[in-house]
Amino acid sequence: MLNKLKIAGAFALLSASLSAQQEIQNSFYMFNGSVVNPAYAGSRDALSLVADYRNQWTGWKGAPTTANFIAHTPLVRESIGVGLNLVQDELGPTKKTAVFGDFAYRIRINKNNDRLCFGIRAGADLIRNNASSLKVADATDPLVLNNTNFSTNAFNFGAGIYLYGKRYFLGVTAPKFMPNQLSSDPNFANSKQVLHYYVIGGYVFKLNSLWDLKPGFGVKYTQNAPVSIDGNLSVLFNDKIWFGVMYRHGAAAGANIMYNFTKQIRVGYAYDYSLTNMGKYSPSTHEVMIGFDFLSPQKAMKSPRYF
Repeated sequence: MLNKLKIAGAFALLSASLSAQQEIQNSFYMFNGSVVNPAYAGSRDALSLVADYRNQWTGWKGAPTTANFIAHTPLVRESIGVGLNLVQDELGPTKKTAVFGDFAYRIRINKNNDRLCFGIRAGADLIRNNASSLKVADATDPLVLNNTNFSTNAFNFGAGIYLYGKRYFLGVTAPKFMPNQLSSDPNFANSKQVLHYYVIGGYVFKLNSLWDLKPGFGVKYTQNAPVSIDGNLSVLFNDKIWFGVMYRHGAAAGANIMYNFTKQIRVGYAYDYSLTNMGKYSPSTHEVMIGFDFLSPQKAMKSPRYF
């Protein structure tokens, strides 16, 4: 009985957190900035395709799973970037399909080709909540009797700023501005989309002819939720393989690896270990990312991209 109470308590804490932290979690945002920032569109100077799959708290029935596909490219003498962001996110009885388009205006600010980019994002979240699929202990619960399933199509838009050079980057973004009501049912009166702010940055240090060092950080702020702070440290060996570690304050620690098969193809794997109460029951999170850049022969001769 005690174990059941502990599990129930952990799930209650999880539910409280998720009510405020609605956006997807991602461990490869340092290599895939478009996941949160529309101003990143076109910044790889190629048609860039990324597929990412994340299985959080492996083995826990109903735990979050997220599939993400991103395509973006520069246009018009590289001063404009456009992108498409598709997400399939599932958590318990709730499924969300997000379809968003990105537009970025890119300004070259010096002779080193450093860029300041301004981006906007617009699209919709298609949310389906199937509460009837849950197993319940009390069939007389009003939520069960009233069959409180709901579907919502929520239009939204956001914006971001992204500054980068060959060895540094800094981005500030709020991907979704509108506080959409997700259900007209009075039982879900407080079910709204909330504003998330992100600040993400990093710098690459050249250690010698074989090794590069990239420290980075990510900060996420949401009203009525603790500030989420990530710190990460990666090393690049021989322009081929990244090894990294990360720490998310009070939430998780992990490691990742990214291998550049060529200057066009890269594949990564990340493992997160939960440091919250969930760690007692399902501590492991796994994420896989595959990226491909359609580079011209001239650009393929340049140094690999660090982010």
